[in-house]
Formats: sequence, structure tokens, C-alpha cells
Amino acid sequence: MNFLTKKDLRKAMKQTLTDFNEKLSWKEKHSLAENLCEKVTSLDQYKNADLILAYIPDTLEADCTPIILDSLEKGKKVCVPKVDAEALKQGKSKMDFYFLDGSKPLNEQLETGMFGIREPKAGLEKFVLEKDCQVKPGHDTGILILVPGVAFTKDGKRLGHGKGFYDIYIERMKKAGMNPFLCGICLPCQVLEDLPADEHDVLMDVILS
Repeated sequence: MNFLTKKDLRKAMKQTLTDFNEKLSWKEKHSLAENLCEKVTSLDQYKNADLILAYIPDTLEADCTPIILDSLEKGKKVCVPKVDAEALKQGKSKMDFYFLDGSKPLNEQLETGMFGIREPKAGLEKFVLEKDCQVKPGHDTGILILVPGVAFTKDGKRLGHGKGFYDIYIERMKKAGMNPFLCGICLPCQVLEDLPADEHDVLMDVILS
């Protein structure tokens, strides 16, 4: 695909994802999610991570739920994002992550939030960048982030939804002295030859589909 603007590409990719998902049976979607889980959990960076920052997928995104469940089962700390509604009203793209409780069913800890996406319910503990980062001695990082997106390239470029939530949050993490491993995950149709990129766009360490 060769588009002049990111806006054009986002629009085209939304249609591509819609068409791709409509062709898949429930069994095929489940198989894709399990296959993606196997790829992520085989990474050394996943095995060594103390903390997984995941996301709750919408209907068009790659399903990382099996990875969340595997992480909780293995005793890893897992957080999922929540958009700061007040900041958004002021035109600011801000989100924070909240710890999931491994002793409770996942669905009981979520509710529909901004943009119709499930988010952590009130009462879950917030991941505070300045105090909650625990890195294992001898490891480059103790944090792995599963990053969704509209499209990716094999060399790590990512096209998000346009509001910059992940680029901004990852920059906050780095300013706090953290060096998370960035794992972009997506469906096969989301991997493109090239993408338009800006200076502020964060490159992924690995892309898995």
C-alpha cells in the first residue's frame, strides 16, 4: 500500500481489518490468539519480565487475552490501560495502567470505558511509574509492553490510532528511567512493507503476528 497520509492509511487499514475479521470463524480467531500467545511467551524478554503491560483488545485488534491469562497464571504482574477521561476533555492524550488481580476472573475486573473499549474498573491499583518498577538484577528490563496498533512493519515501525497514547506513555516511562521491551502484536494483514513515520513515533523492539 502506498498512501500519502497517515489518515488515509488508517481508514484503509480499518476496512482491511474489518474484511479480515469477517472472514474468520470463531475457531480461526481462537487459533490466531493462541498462536500469538505461543510466540510472545517463547520470548526471553517475556520469560524474564516481572511486569507485563498488556491491553484489552477491541473487535478489530489482535487478541492478547491468552497472554494476559498465561502471565497471571505464572505469577507475573499484569497491568492494562485506562484512558484519563478528564485529560481527554482538555485535549490531552493520557492513559495509565492498573494492576489486574490474578485471583479474580478477568471479566469481573473490567468495564466498558472510553471509545467503547473495556478498561479496568475503579478500585484496582494504579501502576505508578516512579515507584512500581522492579527490575531483576542482571536483566536489561523487567517490563514487557504488548503494543497494539493499526499497522506495523517488520523493522519496528508502528502506526497507531492517531492520538499518541502509547508514544506519550512510553516516553513517560523512559523519562522515569525505565527501559521496557516493546512488543508490537498484530494480525497478519497488519504487517506492511513500509509506513509513514514521524520523529516522535516510537519503534518497536519486535513485531509478532
